[in-house]
Amino acid sequence: MAESSSGGSGWTAFLAGIILVAIIAVGVVAYTGGFNQPQRTAQLDVNVPDVKINAPDVQLPSPPPAPSVPPAAPQPAPSN
Repeated sequence: MAESSSGGSGWTAFLAGIILVAIIAVGVVAYTGGFNQPQRTAQLDVNVPDVKINAPDVQLPSPPPAPSVPPAAPQPAPSN
């Protein structure tokens, strides 16, 4: 078998492929007029009736009192 002492790099082909795809994409967009299209805006009119709702007056119960001393950990039973 013959061995090649030189050859193209895989990275070079990869970069050339990316550049080729980018050139084709720019050409397609330019051909379809993608760069020269005017920007369109949408207008939306919403007619909602004016409704006034009074919030109910809710009487909540008072919360329980906060603990004054944190609970103590249980002590182990003495062993003899």
